[in-house]
This record gives sequence, C-alpha cells and structure tokens, in this order.
Amino acid sequence: MTTIGTENTERITKIFEAFGRGDVGYILDQLADDARFVSHLDVRVPWGGEYSGKHEVARYFQALGGSVEVADHPVNTLVAQGDTVVAAGDVSFRVRKSGKAGSSKWVYIFTLADGQVQSFDQFNDPGLVEAFS
Repeated sequence: MTTIGTENTERITKIFEAFGRGDVGYILDQLADDARFVSHLDVRVPWGGEYSGKHEVARYFQALGGSVEVADHPVNTLVAQGDTVVAAGDVSFRVRKSGKAGSSKWVYIFTLADGQVQSFDQFNDPGLVEAFS
C-alpha cells in the first residue's frame, strides 16, 4: 500500500472510531467544506439521498441518529488505493419509531484529497430498508 493509501486508511479508521463513540463533530472536522455524502438507499430510509457541504452532512447524521440505534457496526474490510478507501462490513440496529430490529451488510466508498474526505457513497443490502417496511 502506498504512503497515501496508508494515511487515508488510518484517517478512515479514526472516522469509524468516532462514529462508534458518537463523535459527529470529529467526523465533520475531517470533511472538506464542500464534501458530498450520497446514501444510495430506498426513499423509506430517512437518511437516504444526497447531502452537500458540512451543514448538510450534519443533517445526514441527525437523520441517521434520530432514526436508528446502532447496536453493532463492525468494519470487516478496509482497502485503499491512493485517495480512495473502500470499507465493507455489517450493521445491526433497532428502528427507533417501530422498535423493529434490522441488520445489513454495507459498502462505503470514501474519496479523500489533502487529508480531507471529499465524498462518501453508502450502499446497503435490502436488510436495511426491510427494517423500515
């Protein structure tokens, strides 16, 4: 792995650690001002859609945290090539509104530049949306 790939993998690992402790402020500090988050999810998932800029990305985390209580979110694979880091894992959660438990496999693609996250793309298997059905 290149030095840039190693550094970016470490940055993303720290972002996952911050997510685990609920430190959204730390995550937002790692983003470029014009960062773009896209959750490629069904419209029934409250945080699905596109968020541009730190203010909008903060809304992504508000929608996520307001909708589900994450029980477990292990990162099973983390691969970097230059400024792109791909992470894959599992998530188990409970939907706050219905109390319904759910789980899903996920893949996240991060693009970085100058040590900041420029973009994030989220993909989940159907287990995520099924919990909102």
